[in-house]
Amino acid sequence: MLTAVREWIARHRLPAAGDRVLAACSGGADSLALVHVLNELKEEYGFSLAVAHVNHLLRGEESDADAVFVREFAAKLGLPFYVTEADAAGLAAAEGRSLEDAAREVRYRFLRATAAELGGALIATGHHRDDQAETVLLNLFRGAGGAGLGGMKPVAGGVIRPLLAVAREEIGAYCRECGLTPRTDSSNFSTEYLRNFLRLELMPRLAAAFNANIAATLCRTAELVGDEHDYVVAAAVAAWPEVVDDGGDDPAVDCRALGALHVAVRRELLRLAVVKKRGDLKGISFFHVEKLLELASSGVTGNAVELPGGVTARRVYGRLIFAAASPPPATVIGPPGLVVAVPGTTPVPALGVTVTARLSAERPAGGGPDRAVFAWEELAPPIRVRSRQAGDRFRPGGKKVKEYLIDAKVPRQLRDTIPVFTDGRGVIWLGGVRQAKRCRPGNPTGFYLELIIEKTGGLT
Repeated sequence: MLTAVREWIARHRLPAAGDRVLAACSGGADSLALVHVLNELKEEYGFSLAVAHVNHLLRGEESDADAVFVREFAAKLGLPFYVTEADAAGLAAAEGRSLEDAAREVRYRFLRATAAELGGALIATGHHRDDQAETVLLNLFRGAGGAGLGGMKPVAGGVIRPLLAVAREEIGAYCRECGLTPRTDSSNFSTEYLRNFLRLELMPRLAAAFNANIAATLCRTAELVGDEHDYVVAAAVAAWPEVVDDGGDDPAVDCRALGALHVAVRRELLRLAVVKKRGDLKGISFFHVEKLLELASSGVTGNAVELPGGVTARRVYGRLIFAAASPPPATVIGPPGLVVAVPGTTPVPALGVTVTARLSAERPAGGGPDRAVFAWEELAPPIRVRSRQAGDRFRPGGKKVKEYLIDAKVPRQLRDTIPVFTDGRGVIWLGGVRQAKRCRPGNPTGFYLELIIEKTGGLT
């Protein structure tokens, strides 16, 4: 087995000289062999080694005895030892997770924190070839794509798996040869856990009925699929600058450019856009990605797909924009609207803005979309602010406000949040968008009115 692990290290170049390695050890055969093998090789390859153990508090005295056993094993080898207790069952109940998922969460949380304290240590786990086969089968049953069917990577996210090249039987033989006496986790024999069912029931049946080397075959398939998925990801990353505008907070995908790519690359690029917006793909299924593809290829402006994690993908004039889920619709302010204090400050909470009005004898300097200057003598006070109404018209152009907003490519979900300013003769300003022509300052002899809107949160 040492030869197989040496070949693995040579192929993947980890761990290397100067690396720090934190080996996760439960006390079972796989992790015990992992620690022993790495300890045998650490001088040869020049890396340092420490051991970590998590007591998940699931089996009472048996779990406590495991922690003591691993501590003594590490001490016997002269290795630094780190241990913690974590209530996996409590986390599972609180967050509605499976017990396996919760245990994995608390375990990796501790391992990553400890690795960081050690100056960025690599985390080594005892996953082997049979674990890989079971993982691929589980992911197949769950309907996973290339990433899931590629199984566990030998090296990924700071985690290394030196035993992926060897089988469970080889690990057992190594433990016997080296006089190692692993702990036995009684829960490993309960077929109530899906992975145990695969290991104890399904895999032996598949081996007997279809392929005696089913584990090796699944691992080989995982390697092939994983390599092909890596190629697709690389193609999506290469296409990203030409397809996605990510200069702001919300990635915007050019639907035409996206459509020119192979469908596999399109899928992966859309996944990357989700990750860019929300940080991960948790809860994103094949169904969600296919809905995004449909929206990009045949959706119309305003159509949207709601995604897990509070993200909405919306079609806006040939682009797919990934943004935080839309806030509740603005409260409609009907006509005649709120009177704007001139001069003064007028809160408009229904539209999420505050309006400041100033009168001056000199024309105000500066500008910007949230500021407008009017010739006071051309206005018919009072000045009011309200939501847009059916039939509103706006000059320049004399168009309906709705038509103007469409032409200006203002997203539909934002149109009712735009403050509409009026005087006695009609609309004078679509706040933050465009000012009416009739009351713009030319060379008047009177005063100037300056209106400034400031967003107060909730609406964007």
